[in-house]
Amino acid sequence: MAALWLFLGGLASGLVTLFLLRGTLSSERLERVNYRGVKLPTAAGVAFVPAFLMVWAVAVAVLSGLSGAGRQADADLITGLSMMLVAVLGFCLLGLLDDVAGDSGAKGFKGHFSEALHGRFTAGLVKAFLGFVVALVALAPLVLRDANSTPSNYGIWILDAALVALTANFFNLLDLRPGRALKVFFPAFALCAGLTLRYSVEGMSPGLTFQAAAGPGSIYLPYLYRYVAPALIIVAVAIVLFPGDLREKFMLGDAGSNVLGAVIGIGLVLGTSFWWRFGILILVLFLNILSEKYSFSKAISSNRALNWIDSLGRKGQEAVGDNNN
Repeated sequence: MAALWLFLGGLASGLVTLFLLRGTLSSERLERVNYRGVKLPTAAGVAFVPAFLMVWAVAVAVLSGLSGAGRQADADLITGLSMMLVAVLGFCLLGLLDDVAGDSGAKGFKGHFSEALHGRFTAGLVKAFLGFVVALVALAPLVLRDANSTPSNYGIWILDAALVALTANFFNLLDLRPGRALKVFFPAFALCAGLTLRYSVEGMSPGLTFQAAAGPGSIYLPYLYRYVAPALIIVAVAIVLFPGDLREKFMLGDAGSNVLGAVIGIGLVLGTSFWWRFGILILVLFLNILSEKYSFSKAISSNRALNWIDSLGRKGQEAVGDNNN
């Protein structure tokens, strides 16, 4: 029931936020040229922050005032909301920094690190480093609350943070066509939700124990409250933003795509075992590096099925030019 209320709250706050931001998004300072050479407002994904904050404030206030049965579930929900809040705030604001003050000359890891070797620290490099820090802070409750944490746990914490940061950047690479990042996000979230709930039901996660929920005969599902319920707020806001993004009313920008990727990254951390996460980390790192030499957009357009999905619901005009991806 909590998950449903958070989802509905996300829909309402998303609609209110998008309405209130309509004047800000019309500012010329936020206009960027899209793949068809059309000027559009960017950074519409900044709506994730106020929308999430509104639901978070109400949820924490209500949960803090509750007492009696179900306290463990409430505590896990607050933990999940706090983790998601750090991720949303951090990645959205870092993305906004790149949207507003990004370096158009430096592209990819090679470009940013090359600039750093010459003493010039680009906004992209700063965002990459701070994104890793944000991911560390967001995942901290999973490690710091465990009294049995060992040095290896802290090493895994670092790898998990790298996975979240790289997944956030990967979604940034996807956000080069209207609706593309969101079309990947929705099924990816469904997969992550299924994985985390599977962990809860099967009791596979290290240190995870079953506890009685408020109702007799029911099973308490920790990751429903730690991940799925908080993430549903982001899903709801994404649904609100989807029509405008798809119809070229605005662009999500790094501010939005980074948040989407971070949510998926956290879901992978909570829903897969260490070796699966390590393999996915290598894969995402490879894709990030691959994007510097190969265009994802060209690869998608050359595949009939992928191109059909990618173009579904979008205006039919072809790109005037294609940059980077």
